[in-house]
Amino acid sequence: MDTKKLLRSVLNNKGQKKVGSEIIDDTLRIDCRNCRGAPNIRSSECMKCMINNIAVQGNVDKIRLRTSRDMELSGQAVEILCDIASTRRYALLIQENNRSRMCSGCDHSRRKMLDLAWVGFPEPNFDTARNKLMTSNSSEPSCSLCIQKTYRTLDQAELGIENIKKKVSAEVARTRGI
Repeated sequence: MDTKKLLRSVLNNKGQKKVGSEIIDDTLRIDCRNCRGAPNIRSSECMKCMINNIAVQGNVDKIRLRTSRDMELSGQAVEILCDIASTRRYALLIQENNRSRMCSGCDHSRRKMLDLAWVGFPEPNFDTARNKLMTSNSSEPSCSLCIQKTYRTLDQAELGIENIKKKVSAEVARTRGI
């Protein structure tokens, strides 16, 4: 299975309408006409959609939200969304490559823990996922190894988000003279 198909299957959100996307000339075009609400680039739902589409399609220079009146983003905003998407892509690919039937049904699977942390976006709550992970009581060696790997994946994702926050803060300070 190629990487794009793998990421599409990983990021498939059940119960949500599919939003089509494609890259044309370094511009990610996301068709928002079937979304539940009007596109609002400041809403966490729209940001999650853009990040998930970037994670699947790859990094871009511009994003165009297709509606009856298209919106386009570029510059620093798109760079930050691409950085976040890279963090998410990395975490989800690691977990997808190590998936088994037994793990996919587990309440403490990497997928479920990452999804739990991601619920709080734009402020992912990694502590909630770690606390839930601590409630695992399996004595299987394979489960213990998986839990350790999940902790490391959460740590890496959190570090990535923290680095992005520092980058954004530095940019805000630089451009606003703070």
